[in-house]
Amino acid sequence: MNPAFPIASGKVVRPKSLTDIAVDMIRTTIVEGRLRMGEQISESVLALNLGISKTPVREALFQLKLQGLVDVHPQRGTFVFQPSEDDVREICHFRETIECAALATAMEHSRQQLSAALDEVLAAIAVVENSGDYGAIPGLDARFHEAIVAGAHSHYLSTAYGLISYKIQALRARLPEHDPAVDDCGHNHELIVAEIRTGSAARAQKKLREHIRSTQASYIAASKNRD
Repeated sequence: MNPAFPIASGKVVRPKSLTDIAVDMIRTTIVEGRLRMGEQISESVLALNLGISKTPVREALFQLKLQGLVDVHPQRGTFVFQPSEDDVREICHFRETIECAALATAMEHSRQQLSAALDEVLAAIAVVENSGDYGAIPGLDARFHEAIVAGAHSHYLSTAYGLISYKIQALRARLPEHDPAVDDCGHNHELIVAEIRTGSAARAQKKLREHIRSTQASYIAASKNRD
């Protein structure tokens, strides 16, 4: 072995391409609600703001189209996705199916590990609620549900959840700070974790299902908000 080229432990981390950077930045802008639902997106403006050419921006928008975050209409342009009421209902139903399946699998894999991961998020939610930093709650809510899916250690469940996860985050970010779905977030999460500790997957799934369904009407309202 040539000592001038030692093999480091771990994998080599490749630098992100301009397209990957553009995907991350545009997706964050959409998910955090800085672009309205249905708002037209200008490739030229994005390229100028990002300091790159239009080619990686165009490629990034194509990837975001595949993720369902933008809609491309020939002769009209590219727009932030604008789900209909039926779309939101389908997203919530799909989410319910995936998360409930993941919850049961995660509990079977390691109920203690799942509880510990969720307790960490609950503690963070309590801190921001006490401080009045309600703007941080959507991100922590996402972490809670993502921890359930991750706890299943299933590539297929994680991949399926990835089809809607960014859409859910985008809808969640557009909820008013004092929407009932937001105000009850921490309490509903505590109820889910309490059932996980009892070891009853059926009861934990019931609480998770009720929590997801309680947000549906708020998400439908958020999807109509063009302000």
